Amino acid sequence: MFDLATRRIIGATILMLATVITIGMVWLTEEQRMARFEAMHKAKAIENGALLYEQYCATCHGPEGEGVPGKGPDLNPGVFQHYEQLRAQGYANSLRNFIKLTIAAGRPIRSTYRAEEVYAEAMPTWSQDFGGPMRPDEIENLVEFILNWQAAGPAPAPTPSFEAVGSDLAKPLPPGDPQRGQALWNQEVKQASGMAASCKACHSLKPGEVLVGPSLAGIATLAAERIQAPDYKGQAKTPEEYIRESIQQPNAYIPEPDKYAAAPGVSKMPATLGNQMSAQDLADLIAFLMTLK
Repeated sequence: MFDLATRRIIGATILMLATVITIGMVWLTEEQRMARFEAMHKAKAIENGALLYEQYCATCHGPEGEGVPGKGPDLNPGVFQHYEQLRAQGYANSLRNFIKLTIAAGRPIRSTYRAEEVYAEAMPTWSQDFGGPMRPDEIENLVEFILNWQAAGPAPAPTPSFEAVGSDLAKPLPPGDPQRGQALWNQEVKQASGMAASCKACHSLKPGEVLVGPSLAGIATLAAERIQAPDYKGQAKTPEEYIRESIQQPNAYIPEPDKYAAAPGVSKMPATLGNQMSAQDLADLIAFLMTLK
């Protein structure tokens, strides 16, 4: 038998070896564990970014980043191609930062992705740092979602399969359903185009709360007042017609142009929203907004 001192030495040696083996096993599996954690974190960020994209971006850039003619350029693959063009001209920032800064600060001038394409409005700022509605973590998630397209490949070209109401104010509208209109506003149902309405991305229903555009609290009452205003130059004769005109032809009358005009005579509100809506979509949305007195 070993004496007490020897037994202590042997015990300490065994304990040390067990500790070394345990640390080694942890070290060997840590890289895999961290990789799994990072993959889960990235997947969650992409999922959150997809929801943000649908809410804030799809109206101008298409549900899969394919672009909307006359409204916003394709991002898939357009944003990656544009970045490579900038790099060829000496742009030194990363692709991630390029996308992040574009979302955060917007574009103060109309897009020039391609010389033959012209878009009606400048891109607004989206970061809270620049007066927009999005937190820094939301912008990071949105960037992660857009970067995910790079691996997925380009989006298919859009194939509209519905009759858009467009900008024609004379087009007859069916009776509106205010409950469905509210569901459209809340993005609980989609428009006939398959895209979610983006109204609440720019307009709050809280009195006095300004996002990109003015609050629509009490818009039914306000619409009745505006068509009587001396500076009103639109065609509307009723509050319903005013709301319709504001959606289909937002440049017809721009209230407080110092706040809500992107350029002289050009509203910050996209002029092509009607291209994403059916007559029923528009009628339902107007019916809902007319309940906001």
